[in-house]
Amino acid sequence: MEDINDQKLVKLKKRPLSLTFLAIYSSAYIITMLVTLTGVIDFTDFLYGFLIITAFFGIPLFIISIILLIINFRNNKRRARGFGISAVVCLLIVPLAFVSISFFKDNLSRADSYMLKKNYDTAIKYYEDAIKNEDDPGIKDIAKSGKLKAQKFIDEAKQQQNAGDIFFDYELYNRAEEKYKKAYEIYPYLREIKESIDLAVAMKEKTNNFTGKANYMLFSEKLKFNYTSELPIKWGKIKVSSPYLAEFQNISFQKDKFFESENELKVSGVIYGKPEIADFLESEKGLFVFISAVIISESGEIKWEKDGYIKGDTPYLKEGEFKEFSLISPIIKQIEPKDSLILIAYVKRNIIILTDPQNPNNSDALKNVFSFYVEKGIKI
Repeated sequence: MEDINDQKLVKLKKRPLSLTFLAIYSSAYIITMLVTLTGVIDFTDFLYGFLIITAFFGIPLFIISIILLIINFRNNKRRARGFGISAVVCLLIVPLAFVSISFFKDNLSRADSYMLKKNYDTAIKYYEDAIKNEDDPGIKDIAKSGKLKAQKFIDEAKQQQNAGDIFFDYELYNRAEEKYKKAYEIYPYLREIKESIDLAVAMKEKTNNFTGKANYMLFSEKLKFNYTSELPIKWGKIKVSSPYLAEFQNISFQKDKFFESENELKVSGVIYGKPEIADFLESEKGLFVFISAVIISESGEIKWEKDGYIKGDTPYLKEGEFKEFSLISPIIKQIEPKDSLILIAYVKRNIIILTDPQNPNNSDALKNVFSFYVEKGIKI
């Protein structure tokens, strides 16, 4: 029986309870670190969490080390020395951790600091943390406002980047470079923006900025195109410019036999290129003009319709120019005095680049209208 007890005593001496405790305590510390610091915002946030956890675990460890030091002071000098060193280390680490924590700014200050650095994505994370954890409603409101402001900068940078992508697709590499650089200036941390700038510069130098795609028109960002539902549904999704770039004048009607039918209608007139063309269109040729016209009843029934072009050697309209047009088509149904004529001049989707930051590629609009004319109560 004594031999068994002696063996247990030997094992206990070889594996003292203090070492077992330290192993468990260290494991708990490491597990807490891994769980708590997963998903930290940045290195500063990691360091702050590390110091908090270290201080939290350091205080009990200091107390336990002092107790074990006293217990082992007489019987085991070697172990007592180890616990003494542990206590001293904790005595140094814990106050240092608390002092270091005091130097860290609150979440709102950290977010503002990242805003100044234009690192808006990280700023938003700190604002969200402040919104979630702060009790003061005033601080929450400030954080919400800061988050909206940061998101606005990110969205603006992405819009410039998207516009740059469109220019790049049309092989307008100098324009693409300008847009990418604007995006970088707004938000330097935007994903892949540096690579886009480098690629645009490289392609510009390689091609000497030659564009191999002729079917495009380049409008200024200041010209806005807005969707409208006031025009016939059969024309599809339409955007109308603000301001108009052209104006219909001298509209006339003539009912006769022009080709095959006895019941045909000719709508004629002039379209004038307004000075705004020079202000908003970056093209030496001018506007490529398509014209669509309908005569429609008050209930929306179409009684006559025709698509066409302007007359002359070229389908382009420049500022200050007057170009005639003539649209002839059979009358579908009898035209009455209450009916209305609707004329639009537009460029089709497949030959236009719109650089409106609100909707840079304008992919849904089938017609981009730059002149709109309505005449009610027509007489034929």
